[in-house]
Amino acid sequence: MREPSSLDLRRLVEIRYNPIRRTKEGCTVSDDPLGDEGLDIGLDTMARDEPGARIHFEVRQADDPQNVEFRLEVADRITWWKSLDIYMALTPGTFIPIGRRIETKDAVKAAEAFVQPFELTKFGRVSLWKGGFLGFGAWVLDWHYNAWANRGRKFVFRWEED
Repeated sequence: MREPSSLDLRRLVEIRYNPIRRTKEGCTVSDDPLGDEGLDIGLDTMARDEPGARIHFEVRQADDPQNVEFRLEVADRITWWKSLDIYMALTPGTFIPIGRRIETKDAVKAAEAFVQPFELTKFGRVSLWKGGFLGFGAWVLDWHYNAWANRGRKFVFRWEED
């Protein structure tokens, strides 16, 4: 099986059922995105790479080693509304919002949020949205990950093209 040229977050979920290891500049993605390994700090790839949704994804060291941090950024030329919603679940499939939404719009080009250890579970989900037709939001991406295993990491989503 040939290695894909760029790995998107949707593919991370597929890895659970089709284990492969991808190395890019010394970084390895977990075989199981909900496993206990967590994602490697330094992972740098595309979350989604298609016209209308070019979203870069990077894993950095968090400011607090117990929290999971999120950062949403947009390129300077992007002014439409973008949102990142954070969810947790006690069991798979029962996701509830935990009151964390970060947004960019107009002159606001970056936003951050963090989740503390008492809010973390194994079953985390991030949803990305963008401004859509007639003011309704348009869903772009859902990403499932093990929030507990990724403590001490900052997930950076950078919208390169809208």
